[in-house]
Amino acid sequence: MGILLIDNSNTRTKFALLEDSRMIAGVRVFPTADIQGEAVQALVADWTFSSVCLCSVVPWACSRLQAAFNCPVRLVDAALVPQLLKGYAGAATLGADRIANVLGVVQKGRFPAVAVDLGTASTFDVVVDGPLFLGGVISPGLQMMADALHERTSLLPPLDARAGFSRTIGKTTQEALHAGVALAFRGMVREILQSVADELGQRPYVVATGGDASLLAACGGLFDEVDECLTINGIAAAALL
Repeated sequence: MGILLIDNSNTRTKFALLEDSRMIAGVRVFPTADIQGEAVQALVADWTFSSVCLCSVVPWACSRLQAAFNCPVRLVDAALVPQLLKGYAGAATLGADRIANVLGVVQKGRFPAVAVDLGTASTFDVVVDGPLFLGGVISPGLQMMADALHERTSLLPPLDARAGFSRTIGKTTQEALHAGVALAFRGMVREILQSVADELGQRPYVVATGGDASLLAACGGLFDEVDECLTINGIAAAALL
């Protein structure tokens, strides 16, 4: 019997099926805002599993997902990986997604490493040989930056930050916003990674995931690898602990 893997984030929830220590079904995506027991059951009705491993950063959705299945549900949390988090003072408040990302990057065996997750928020999590989690950085996501400009001003319009920009010197307000948000986000990611390398005393292996990872990967030089399945692979590792 397989294990249902669930990555419940703020915007999207991903489902995958693990059997015999390998993923046997492709990732299925569902809007987090629409999470309901019956809808989730229908989404995975053709999969056979005896347990669930759930990584959630959305408490209300986590409760619904736990109640949706009549089988054991394991939550990804700090209690699963005490040795990995040994010495990290904030283990009790560490997000499940960050734990999964660290577990995912540990599977790659390249140390020191940074798991960069560019989603609703941006997280940078550092792991060294051991493996041992050192800590990380949390900063705004790309769309969050754009939304803040619109919400905190009277006249700046809403912006789809993922649309990109064609010039730095914008000829319209919309172009100026696109350039400013995109360049600020790119610069933020570059500066954080450089600061992490400076603190470590060496350049880490950088693995990026999340909805905006591919946008920045096109800029070149920031990441060693983009792995869209980093978090779900980390959840798989947690399921097998």
